[in-house]
Amino acid sequence: MQKQFKLEADLKNWYKLPIAERNELNNQVIDQKMLRWPRMVRRAGKKPLPGLAGFHVVFFHIPKTGGTTLDYITAKNYRIDYVYQVNGPAFDQHVAGIFKNGKMFRAIMGHYELNDYYHQLFDRKLMVQFTMLREPVSRVISYYDYLRSSENHPKYHLAKDMSLEQFIEHPQIDEMPNAQTHRIMGLLKKNEWKKDKRTPEQLLEDVKHQLEHRFSLFGLTEMYDEFLIMAQRTMGWQDIFYRRMNASKVKTDKATIPESTIDRIKEINSIDMKLYAFAKDLFIKRMEEIGMNEEMVAQYKASNKAYIDLLDWHV
Repeated sequence: MQKQFKLEADLKNWYKLPIAERNELNNQVIDQKMLRWPRMVRRAGKKPLPGLAGFHVVFFHIPKTGGTTLDYITAKNYRIDYVYQVNGPAFDQHVAGIFKNGKMFRAIMGHYELNDYYHQLFDRKLMVQFTMLREPVSRVISYYDYLRSSENHPKYHLAKDMSLEQFIEHPQIDEMPNAQTHRIMGLLKKNEWKKDKRTPEQLLEDVKHQLEHRFSLFGLTEMYDEFLIMAQRTMGWQDIFYRRMNASKVKTDKATIPESTIDRIKEINSIDMKLYAFAKDLFIKRMEEIGMNEEMVAQYKASNKAYIDLLDWHV
């Protein structure tokens, strides 16, 4: 009980710090503990086991990137009593929940930002951190569809009757603009990005560095299967079969959206667009570095289709 009170007091003190200071403190932890990509490449050559001896696994879940499915895939590769799924706000309300029998959960998944508190609680020497990015126009449209069909979401009543054009310009819609960049850089909360003094060019360079050097690996929603093979080879995941989860109930056909609206989404999310282009080039390069090829991907896709067919045999 005393430990819980201390954690809650420490959490309050943490949120008294300026966001920039919190981001820097967490970057120091990441720099100290993270297994960087070159080490992941060496692991891929040794066919690693999925165990968590000596390190934490963190899935930094950016909304509407296929992360709910990836939560499921991640969790089934570790012992259930090692895995903790909680989003940042819920974590803040019950910070002691991240501990079990006095030790921090080994695999942690949720919607976070760089400035959240959990990095400060790691009790193992090493960590693997990964995330998923999505092509920004598709992600914005998916988020629009999601809010309009999710009655339990706090923004549902705000978004349900909006046109896409209204949605992308509305000041109360979060995840806009450049939300992938802002989340990774710890600038999303309280619109901290509006106070950030960096030029767009400098922010782009900083987020590219953050993605390349402070995530052990990352994936792209548009190359989902390729990422799962990469995770299997570098983290030793044994089971990467899946069926898509948490798909939006409403689907806007991208072909019906005026070109002017697409152009406006790209304009509002110009840093995310450039980040995604950088990430795609880097991801393809990393595939080559660990020996992935088109035949390997095709074989996995065929196997996963057979897995889905097996699940759906009764339909």
